[in-house]
Amino acid sequence: MPSSPFVSVVTSVYNGERYLQECVDSILNQTHQNFEFIILDNGSTDGSRTILDRISDPRVVVVHQENLGIAGSLNKGVRMAKGELIFRLDADDCAAPDRLEKQILFMEANPDYVLCGGAYEEWREGHLTAQREEFLETDATIRRNFSRLNPFAHSSVVFRRQAFVKVGGYNPSYQTCQDYDLWIRLMQEGKACNLKDNLGFIRFYETSTMLRNKRKLYLETLDVKWRAYMKFGGSLGRLLYFSLRGGVLFTLPNVISKHLYRRSGG
Repeated sequence: MPSSPFVSVVTSVYNGERYLQECVDSILNQTHQNFEFIILDNGSTDGSRTILDRISDPRVVVVHQENLGIAGSLNKGVRMAKGELIFRLDADDCAAPDRLEKQILFMEANPDYVLCGGAYEEWREGHLTAQREEFLETDATIRRNFSRLNPFAHSSVVFRRQAFVKVGGYNPSYQTCQDYDLWIRLMQEGKACNLKDNLGFIRFYETSTMLRNKRKLYLETLDVKWRAYMKFGGSLGRLLYFSLRGGVLFTLPNVISKHLYRRSGG
């Protein structure tokens, strides 16, 4: 690489002992080695603390804290960060070995971009598969479809710390859509895109947040989608369809909701 900028990776973990070591190793084994890895133990009661306390790499900064909620924890981590580029990774996901390198190259070559995600593989029911979620690449395409779907996987993004601070960081009032909300505000400060490169894998669960807290997820998502529509435009018909469909889904039993959610494309 022509340069080796110092960057920050931020992970918040709550009772994530099952996959935590794999997540940590995926960052320590990056082709780009000039980083700090801030890991916030967000009030875990399982073996996460023990795993984190065994890490001896001086680039890893471990913080044990009471549970601040995901938004509060991530805001704290970014405030601690010394790098201008902030990489996000959830504690149950893994980064491809060249993820940092590829996104750094893009962000350095494109200073007008404040947010960059990428393609990923999906881990579902014990199997690694190609990305099923819709992939949107360019800034124009992302803005045009933003009110229809969240175009970024949280564990694939890098953003500029200066822009993050300017827009106020994650909004703690959102329990499920704090990332979706943040992207809207970041994209008012500059451009965004997804790289075609595979940047790692994301775990998807049957017992998802959508099923456990479907009413909260629906209301928060609807709020963010409407704000995205007001900022970037899009299809009013699709947005109204989501509003009506979601209103029906959260009143149904979980087993029916999951079946209809899958058939409709989530």
